[in-house]
Amino acid sequence: MSHSGIAPYDRIVRDFRQLDSAEMLRTTWDVERLIHMQSVQGHAHEGHAMFYGVKYPNTTMDDIARALRLDPRSVREERQNLIDGVERYIDKVIAGEERPPLHDNGGTPLLNSASLRDLDVSGKEVLQGFYAGGLRDDPEVRFETETRYGITIGGGKCYLIDTRVMDEMGLNGDILAHGSHEDMIDYYRDVGLIVGDEGPDDDHVEYMYIRHRRGRGASDDTAIVAAGMLFGPGASVGAFLADAVDTLEKHVLVFGDQDGRLARKIKDNFDDLDVSDADVRHLAYLSAVPEDCRIDVPDSSLRHLLLIDRQHDITAAESHLLFVQGRRYPPTRIGNEEVPNKDFYGYVAERLRKSPGAL
Repeated sequence: MSHSGIAPYDRIVRDFRQLDSAEMLRTTWDVERLIHMQSVQGHAHEGHAMFYGVKYPNTTMDDIARALRLDPRSVREERQNLIDGVERYIDKVIAGEERPPLHDNGGTPLLNSASLRDLDVSGKEVLQGFYAGGLRDDPEVRFETETRYGITIGGGKCYLIDTRVMDEMGLNGDILAHGSHEDMIDYYRDVGLIVGDEGPDDDHVEYMYIRHRRGRGASDDTAIVAAGMLFGPGASVGAFLADAVDTLEKHVLVFGDQDGRLARKIKDNFDDLDVSDADVRHLAYLSAVPEDCRIDVPDSSLRHLLLIDRQHDITAAESHLLFVQGRRYPPTRIGNEEVPNKDFYGYVAERLRKSPGAL
């Protein structure tokens, strides 16, 4: 790459090795590696961990793959294969299977995660959770939610960015991701910074996040738990899968809003969905982090959702499902914020109880 801001490969390797030695995720090691690679990219962008104090905002996942001596194309294909497995499950429910197993025909669970292997949940609920969870982050849905509920969420989306234009404009990935660019999107298209919303990248085009509006954002943990409380336990699984697709789609062969695409596929083909636009906005509202929140609301990445608490042999995703099922769960701490799960579930239940409902 010709643009600046790429992390040194030796630091990338050290950061990956540190993560790999310190953490175990509830999935196979090859999928764990794919997830840890994305965490390394985040560390490089933010100047965390082995990159402490220095940000490398233009570090791509291809850079991470090359530093680890992996084939970038194969890494992209592996991530897309995981998304395709989720889509095959969705197709089974659309075709009429009421409770298909959450694994492929060979018995491998979705995301290669043992958490999903033996779950027996309603396919309808899974699709309800995926649909609402897959659309709640859509910029238009967020804007409508902000308007109807009188709140500020903030947020943005990913675009295909011409890095040569980015350099010429004095911008970088950090500025685009953390600024407030809502009024500039059309201009960025006009000057050739944004070259598309979906499609393949190349040597000078990268799939990068642009923040539209600042705000406290939303919590994926809240979305997973609230979906289960609204529609049933299977909906928590669906919201979790939508979040996983949203993570994995950030580095594939052809970029695009795949969780949104699959949500629209569900809407167009599953007649028994029974989830309204107002229901989607309601989940977006519940997931939004309020300004006066009494706890530090966790927003777990896919890595933290699958991270095994070795003291109790449980992940955050498993804890969330136990709660929505009304089953006992061991005391653990959720996300980077390390919020006690009991406190978090109390917060979600209270937020739902005080909610004005679907608007």
